[in-house]
Amino acid sequence: MTFGTVLYILLGLIGIFICVFYLEFGTVAIAGILFWIPIFMFLFLIFMRTRVSAAVDAKNPVSEKDSMEKPARAAITLSVENRNRFLPITKGVVRVRYVNVFSGEKGRLKVRFSVDAGRKRDRRIVVPMENCGDLAIKVDKVRIYDYLSIFAWTIGKNYPTQHVLVLPPTKDYYLGKDKWYNETDQDSDRFSLYKKGDDPSEVFDIREYTDGDKIQRIHWKLSSKTGSLMVKDGSLPLAKALHIFIDLCVEGEHEIKHKNANLLVQGIYSISLYMIEHKVPQHYIWYDRVNDVVEERLVEHEEELLWMFQDLFRLTTTDNSSELVDAYLAWEQGRTLDSAMYLTVCDHGDLEGIGLTRNRLEVMDLRGDSFGKAIQ
Repeated sequence: MTFGTVLYILLGLIGIFICVFYLEFGTVAIAGILFWIPIFMFLFLIFMRTRVSAAVDAKNPVSEKDSMEKPARAAITLSVENRNRFLPITKGVVRVRYVNVFSGEKGRLKVRFSVDAGRKRDRRIVVPMENCGDLAIKVDKVRIYDYLSIFAWTIGKNYPTQHVLVLPPTKDYYLGKDKWYNETDQDSDRFSLYKKGDDPSEVFDIREYTDGDKIQRIHWKLSSKTGSLMVKDGSLPLAKALHIFIDLCVEGEHEIKHKNANLLVQGIYSISLYMIEHKVPQHYIWYDRVNDVVEERLVEHEEELLWMFQDLFRLTTTDNSSELVDAYLAWEQGRTLDSAMYLTVCDHGDLEGIGLTRNRLEVMDLRGDSFGKAIQ
């Protein structure tokens, strides 16, 4: 029952009271008008709702904060089409609820809209979000009202949940490429599936001999079987992926915890974009304590980074600083790496001698200025 309905019922009761005590032509006419108005409004509403449709979409699935102190303005779009040529929609209401699993924020919104006759309107629904994460926005109900707001009709409900990634602004830091990446690729175990190269240890393709091919590439055994010269092309080694541990331990009270979680995401985002720009693949490792499994994601392109954040933001942070290390060492596929980064916003003891890497483990505390000092 709308506020307009309650108000009209009170007005109708007053009209009936006047008619009973002042039985005159004017009062009876007023009572008749009060009786017929809601009937006409209801008929108008029934006619309108048959020619109105609504759809929900997240046209921008990523919302980047302007600064760490300001909230992001994540948005979805409600598209309402009014096919009535002469009847505009003067009032509509959208009920929205949202949740950010990574930060724990959630809430509800009520947004109004209107649409001219014979038009389609896109209504942008903005959800301010203080902290980074995967923001799930769901439109529960879309309702339109008659011209006196006496009646309301639901034209759509339970729309598919829209997801918007809320990411921090990046920081410009210099990460020496030689410092983190073996550029020779001589011992790489990754090869291109689309381009040939000069590595004879892995065969990319076998084809017929053409002018200009080196004699060393001729496959003599196969050539003797086919009766024509056959050449084997070597494979193209790909860059070795840089292993990066993501420690989801975030300590502190409510505000400090959110701040540190945002700094963790900012560090991951900044480092990954820098590596992508310099064509350095990254192999991210973290621990999912809900499913009790160590997760791994390879990131070589920006869209893969966004997919990784979608998976990462489905998790919740922990206050156990040794959780990732203990889980990785106990993991049946866990292996000692040559070198790796360890991204954290938590205090740790000596991590270099516990067996995560053979040569080098760079522990990078992403809190405050220590982040800049660690990676410059």
